[in-house]
Amino acid sequence: MGHEVREFELGSLPVGLNYPPIFFAEVGSFFNGDVDQARSLFSKIVAARDANPRVPVVLKTEILNDAEICLKGDTAEVYQNKQGTIKRESYRELIERKVMPLERYEQLFSYTREMRIPTVVSVYDFDAADFAAAQGAVGLKIASANLVHIPLIEHVAKIGLPMVIDTGRSSLHEVARAVESARLAGADDILLQHSPDGHPALPEAHNLRILQTYQECFGLPTALSDHYMGVEMLYVAIALGACGVEKGLYFDSTVLDQDISFAMDIGDLPNVMQKTFECWQALGSSWRDKRKSIKSTVGTSQRQCLVAKKSLLPGEELNFDNVRFAFPCKGIPVENWPVVKNWKVRSAVAIDKPIQWQDVAADV
Repeated sequence: MGHEVREFELGSLPVGLNYPPIFFAEVGSFFNGDVDQARSLFSKIVAARDANPRVPVVLKTEILNDAEICLKGDTAEVYQNKQGTIKRESYRELIERKVMPLERYEQLFSYTREMRIPTVVSVYDFDAADFAAAQGAVGLKIASANLVHIPLIEHVAKIGLPMVIDTGRSSLHEVARAVESARLAGADDILLQHSPDGHPALPEAHNLRILQTYQECFGLPTALSDHYMGVEMLYVAIALGACGVEKGLYFDSTVLDQDISFAMDIGDLPNVMQKTFECWQALGSSWRDKRKSIKSTVGTSQRQCLVAKKSLLPGEELNFDNVRFAFPCKGIPVENWPVVKNWKVRSAVAIDKPIQWQDVAADV
């Protein structure tokens, strides 16, 4: 038996199956320390939000403030652009070119406060977690690489903000341990985020049904961290009950840098946001209430009725020899044929005219 899926608020935005999925607009560290570029990205996201007021939007970024989080050495990070060009870069050097001191991150947070956009932050150490909370983050994210970092999970849980836990490249046992650790440390409001294998991820690597598995196993809302080159997986995730979708955004999604191969152009954001909302709208109810049927402005949903196949005279029995069926329903509805079959005609009906209830009787 599955659990009831928890609902909570991320800032002022409700999270749960009964609410529109939150769009996590991911800028990560794509701006490579350029705070002016970061501000410009933030502004584009706010403009898209304002153009789609029904779509809940959260700015998603990260704090990399200390290069010592990565050991020096020859470990390489391998990534590619959308054209398939592959680059290898020292992992330490990659971190070094993205690191910013907390003072500059404070400037970024002043922008988010000024723009009044709720912000969720991936944190990699205790100091960054405490700093993000003090700066007004509405939630803290445990990146997939830190799913097994129990000390960090416990520290973040004790801060008291909602948590986003990315479960990428992990086993169900590891996810269960992370969730249990967070709960024991005081966290109740947890969004479990699935990210597929691969950067970028192939369709066959997605296993999107795991979103439903997490909901059933843990009673927690789920989200997708999208690693697909396109945007289609966002829509599939919503159809499977995701309460949030995260997508990387950049001005030029063709450049060769970490994670940009599966980011999308920020200019596409308003349209994609609208489509994600429409996908959620389309889920509707688990049953059709005809009393609330939405009428289309074009076309017809008319049903058929009984029509005289030839001139009907009183006393004749209704059968397939003298009755046909046609749109629209201006006479006895076709679904009543099993009832009126073999009834007698009580008043004449001209050929090709709809047969009315007063024209027939069970016994004349």
